[in-house]
Amino acid sequence: MMSIRWFDGVWGDGSEQTLPKLVSSYLELSDPSVAVTETFYLANVLILSNHIQRAHELINTLYKYRDEIAPASSTPTNSSTPVLEYFWQAHKDISRPFHEQQYESALKEDSLTLDEYLAKEQWGQYRESCRTRWMLEHLSVAEPKDPHIWRETDDPAMLAMCSRLLAKEETQGLYPPQESIREALAAAMKLYAQPQAPVEEGVDYTSTQAWRSRHSFLIYRRLAIELAIRLGELETASAILSMALRVDGFGRSSGASLQDFLFVPGIYDVLPVLAKGGKESNPLFVEELDAEILVLEASWKELLERLAEGAWIVNKREYKRMGLESSADILFPPATEARIEAKENDVGKLPADLKEMVRIANGYRGGWDFLAGGMNGIQDIVPSDFPLEEVEDHFFGRGLKRVEGDYSGDMLEFLSAVDCEVDHFIIPPAMWKANGEESVKDGEYQYWQRHIWGQVKSWGSVRESIVDHVQYIEEMIEEGMKEADDDYNYDDDTDDGE
Repeated sequence: MMSIRWFDGVWGDGSEQTLPKLVSSYLELSDPSVAVTETFYLANVLILSNHIQRAHELINTLYKYRDEIAPASSTPTNSSTPVLEYFWQAHKDISRPFHEQQYESALKEDSLTLDEYLAKEQWGQYRESCRTRWMLEHLSVAEPKDPHIWRETDDPAMLAMCSRLLAKEETQGLYPPQESIREALAAAMKLYAQPQAPVEEGVDYTSTQAWRSRHSFLIYRRLAIELAIRLGELETASAILSMALRVDGFGRSSGASLQDFLFVPGIYDVLPVLAKGGKESNPLFVEELDAEILVLEASWKELLERLAEGAWIVNKREYKRMGLESSADILFPPATEARIEAKENDVGKLPADLKEMVRIANGYRGGWDFLAGGMNGIQDIVPSDFPLEEVEDHFFGRGLKRVEGDYSGDMLEFLSAVDCEVDHFIIPPAMWKANGEESVKDGEYQYWQRHIWGQVKSWGSVRESIVDHVQYIEEMIEEGMKEADDDYNYDDDTDDGE
């Protein structure tokens, strides 16, 4: 799994994170609406990497489930934005996640169509990038009588001033002639050709004098990108965008946010060119396989293989003592349809995802203190006489009703694959629905484990627990850790293969 460098160029510290950890960090936030907002930002990173379909799928999913992630009672979540609207405008072959009229209805007061509104907003950004008055106020640089003097100077501020003047057009909705655009771009490229150190992490350039020397402040990269696009010079536009990503970061230090770049007219013609350079051109570039893993739900086969391969790496010594020879021995053989049907006839309907799992592997082996001993196959599932009332406090926040007396139905219990001090339980769908709040949906259930000391850990499904295990294992591998084993020196373990 790839790592992604997450740093906006101004605010906060940079961090190197895997994509799953990044997404998990969003979902762990106290305000769930922030999780929605940040994941929209991650969708923009997919767009920047030219994974248009994957970004579309992620955006659709966010719109589909955002009210469940961030209920209406919490801080309002994202609605559509001009950047998203431009995304759909530029990709008319993909369907929108909500009704076409929803955004346009907000424009009735201005008597504008959506296309007219987007064009107006894009021109407004272009005009804002051409402002020159602030250069006089903050840099004491006055407008020259002849903006063509850029050819005769190397002064960064004057080069920027001339480029802005040549690109400026006061008539709303109109742009300069091609000759002026070409010269404005040439002046900007002369500035950009001068050496410029990358921004430093954690430095707020707006609170220091350092911002005065940033090329991306003197002439916004997004303006130069648009000039190049209007000239049909997509390679040049890609090079400027790459420079912004590598040297400036995002935020005020670059005069543009990621959303600003993705709102530049014609940017979707540039992104395929940028993507050819991979991480060399775009430090936030997401590989195709990682984009698929991020957006698409991993198959049970992939998930279980990752569990087994990772578990073998971090717990190999104990597995070898158990007689296992490779990671393939961690997974049990699949259960037959006949066995699944027989077990359901015996104990009632089993959770759908559990049946999906056992068709691939009928359980997996853990260790004495690793993965709660693992999970034995469905053949060992039996009705449990353990009273739900003893652990009800743990489930009230997950949808369990508060009742007087006993809960109806029986939980299911099954063994760990390895003898250990953990018991495994399932509150099956029928029981969970019968004893749950109105919010509990058909098919939902709870899978939980109880340590002999009384500690309870639960998940909304067996699959959630497997995903949790995989993430835990892969973080251990990333940090070079292995499962503790007091009588074994892992420094002597040079055989990392199977």
